[in-house]
Amino acid sequence: MLLSSLSILMGAILVPSHYLWLYSTHIILVCLYLIWSKRLIVLFLTLLSFISVLFNEFSAVTMLTVSAGDEVSIDFEKKSVLIEQASSFDEAAFSRNQRVQIMYFSEDGSRFVQEDFTLIFYDSNGASVASRDNAQKPNAILHQGVVTGVVLADKTGPWWQRNLYIQRQLAQLNLRFEHYDPQRFHQADVSLRDQILFKLDHHLERFDYWRFTKALLLGKDDLWSQRDTWIVRTLGLAHLFVVSGLHTGFMFIIGRMLSRMVWQIMPRNILLSGVTRWHCDAVIVIPLLFAYAYVTSWGEPVVRASIMLSVYLCARMLALKVSPYSIITFALWLVLLFDPRAVLSPGLWLSFSMVYLLIGFCQTSTKLLRLLMVQVMLSTASMVLILGWQEVISSVSILVNILLIPLAGVVWFPWGLLSCAEVLLLGSSYSYALLDIGLGYLMLGIEWVAFSLPVLSFDTFSSNLPRWIMLSLLIAWVYQSPLKRGFIAATSIWAILFFSTFFNGFEANVTIVNNHHSLALMDQETPVLVDTWAGSDLSKLRFDSYLNRAQDGYFLSPKPAAELTPHALLHHDVKWVVLHQEGLSKTEIILDALGVNWLVVPAGESLAFYFHDGSVSLRHSLCIYDFFLLKSDTCKRVEKLESVLNYKQI
Repeated sequence: MLLSSLSILMGAILVPSHYLWLYSTHIILVCLYLIWSKRLIVLFLTLLSFISVLFNEFSAVTMLTVSAGDEVSIDFEKKSVLIEQASSFDEAAFSRNQRVQIMYFSEDGSRFVQEDFTLIFYDSNGASVASRDNAQKPNAILHQGVVTGVVLADKTGPWWQRNLYIQRQLAQLNLRFEHYDPQRFHQADVSLRDQILFKLDHHLERFDYWRFTKALLLGKDDLWSQRDTWIVRTLGLAHLFVVSGLHTGFMFIIGRMLSRMVWQIMPRNILLSGVTRWHCDAVIVIPLLFAYAYVTSWGEPVVRASIMLSVYLCARMLALKVSPYSIITFALWLVLLFDPRAVLSPGLWLSFSMVYLLIGFCQTSTKLLRLLMVQVMLSTASMVLILGWQEVISSVSILVNILLIPLAGVVWFPWGLLSCAEVLLLGSSYSYALLDIGLGYLMLGIEWVAFSLPVLSFDTFSSNLPRWIMLSLLIAWVYQSPLKRGFIAATSIWAILFFSTFFNGFEANVTIVNNHHSLALMDQETPVLVDTWAGSDLSKLRFDSYLNRAQDGYFLSPKPAAELTPHALLHHDVKWVVLHQEGLSKTEIILDALGVNWLVVPAGESLAFYFHDGSVSLRHSLCIYDFFLLKSDTCKRVEKLESVLNYKQI
């Protein structure tokens, strides 16, 4: 019933602009068929979808009147970018809904990105151009800066432009400030959410493993080290420390338990009035889910899961006899109704795919062996669904998930919530002190597993045939009583999944390695370029030819990075620089100001180049498990370089 509505919401984003005539024809034919068949409810949902598309997409702003070199004033309190425009400014082409993302660097080299800044244009007299009135420029604390670069949103572009499009940011403005004052830059009103997080950090950050509990409860991994990230990703536990539908499921179970307690103490006159347990669940659980979504900054997976579970509770409360698949499909339509651009988000499809698989795998029996088999199925299915985002994983990742997910759901998550409640209400942390002691032993075991047991490595398949085979096995697994044939399907998928590990391994064609803060370009085992060979001649560090490029401006950083002066960068037309050390704030500021891209290969790490069928694949040792929800700045820069190299090949 909802397929026609879903096709309208998805088609508005996925259909190329030059095929919009086909999209409009599809809408007309669908509406005519629904009128002819007198399916009024479906017709209403279809028209509602079309109205959502008109409101969200076809009225969107596509023109940006800001370019590199423009001087701007930033009001961090009101989140606005003020720009002076000439008297010839085209008012008709302007919209007040121009939202942009800004990116800037502090004096110590820290990178800051903030979203949802509104563009406000003023003429030479200070009057607002956009509002067509005589309102003067507001008397606020403004910070003067210069636009050094503009990245436009593009739904068909690389990931950084597509991400701007999904987040409804018209562009990203790269800014340079003359004077940086962190106390004045971030003096906006502190929200209730920020106050909660600040109080929790103030009381609990002294504990050794609060960084993991904070990631589990709130999805905040800002306290993690590179070592922590590598352990979590290698063991396949990234989904546990990025707030997702799994955590919303934990909150759902906790809410149901609270609802059961309330149900037991409710007065009899209320029970006899027709109120059921489903009514009690809906009243208690739904607000609890959305309160959790607020505290976790309205993360997309949490919001999606909250909508799915809320729709499920409402259907039960109204005694609607609908299948779980219909409920989840309706929730998918509801999510896309409010945000059609979410169709481009991999997390949307991963979340709903796993829910559909969970429904297909679950049976009426709750025996322990059957529940373990369901966990094995979900872990194996997730490997197939995220194939291509993950290159190396522990050989016991499925076993670790089977043990750790129930432990997190039954002990760690609820105990952590109670500890946070104790901190917020009483200002003490006694319960969390006990939890932290237990986490110490748990983390010792996790580290031993990550570093001692074998690791399976597999590369992205060069052909799509293995993927289609695994997806077919997965569909057949769900469709035909999966638990009866689970072992055969799982064994077949594992054999294909790790085939390249045992039979199809290949070495990098060219590798950049960092040995003791010295960069070297290796052709197999032979060094062909070392940063100490150049002396003061930057041209000797060009490695375009080793990438089959013709003077495109790819350079290794010289041993003293201070030699990357503006004059040298402009003289040699440098486009990309590989740095040997993080924290070179002055060098990075110069590179960003001149529009030179850069990435870091720290000591002991490497960046490998693979050439295959006219394309280039990159593997950074710090991005060995390139999971899209936990992607570092280094991994994003590697993706950008790979995209540029492959774009040049066309």
